[in-house]
Amino acid sequence: MTDSDADGAKLMPEMYRWGFKHTATPALITDASLAIRDINDSGLEFIGYEFEELEGQSPAAISADDSIYGEIVECLQRGESWQGTFKLLTADGEVVYGQGSTSAIEFDGAVQGYIAVFTDTTEERRYRDASEVLGRLLRHDLRNELNLLYGHIQRAEDHIDDAEARESLQLAKEGLAGLSQKSDRARDLREGLERSWNTETEPIRLDLLLQDCIVNVDTKHPDAVFEYDPFPPVRVAADDLLSIVIEAMLDNGIDHNNAENPRVTVDVDVDDDTVTLRISDNGPGVPAGQEDLVFGREEVDPLHHGTGISLFFADTVVASYGGNIWCDNAGSDEGARFCLSLPRA
Repeated sequence: MTDSDADGAKLMPEMYRWGFKHTATPALITDASLAIRDINDSGLEFIGYEFEELEGQSPAAISADDSIYGEIVECLQRGESWQGTFKLLTADGEVVYGQGSTSAIEFDGAVQGYIAVFTDTTEERRYRDASEVLGRLLRHDLRNELNLLYGHIQRAEDHIDDAEARESLQLAKEGLAGLSQKSDRARDLREGLERSWNTETEPIRLDLLLQDCIVNVDTKHPDAVFEYDPFPPVRVAADDLLSIVIEAMLDNGIDHNNAENPRVTVDVDVDDDTVTLRISDNGPGVPAGQEDLVFGREEVDPLHHGTGISLFFADTVVASYGGNIWCDNAGSDEGARFCLSLPRA
């Protein structure tokens, strides 16, 4: 061993210890009997304790769920690593949620201790709770209010003979029906986004999926025409949310189409690494400079309006696949053409 190798060997333990102490991920180390022997700076800041208050204690002292802690101990006793969701109790009594893992520290042929690392997901948990409340509002309160207003308009219509007034009331009824449909759509897309947090991509036959999606949307829009040639038999890396994305894009080509005979054209290009899906329509198109606005990437203001939540949903989900979605003919008076690229499986 050279002098340089010897110096490096002496340096390595100090490097590892420095890395453990100063990494931004909260972590702790116990001995083989599960007594706390070290907690890094991020971990102490996260739970709000001084190290001296926890040194030598069991991690159960900061666990907010005995059943989860028991599961971790049983897993380690079987010689397995643990990974999952946990709840911690901070020094001021607050319960925080996280994702973490625990593994054995082995050397000289024996378990010398255990290391646990964790990530704070409290804000995500709060978002989920708020999202569930919003979902209940969309399902129940908003729908009830819309139905009540619809009933009042219906009764008023029965007592009015003026043709213009009756026409206005009919338009108001149609508007309320559209709002009800949008609330249902928002609920479904919200649930889809929540599902996307925990899904993993897998090979999906895009050609078969496209055919099913076109049939489903065609059923909802019998007056629209869908044009396409046979799709190449190709697989993309996605999950079951891709069907919702594609149907949302097809719906968008009809819902925002003011042509007398709405038409949507679908085609697919394949190269070595990616598959590109193009959906074109004969509607009013996307104004120049508003490409990001229609995907919800920019804030909507009174002068510029997005196209609803469907394209925002599509943009978010496609990004989770490592793909991309864009409009490549903004400013054209020949309709909109939205492109979606996905990695080949």
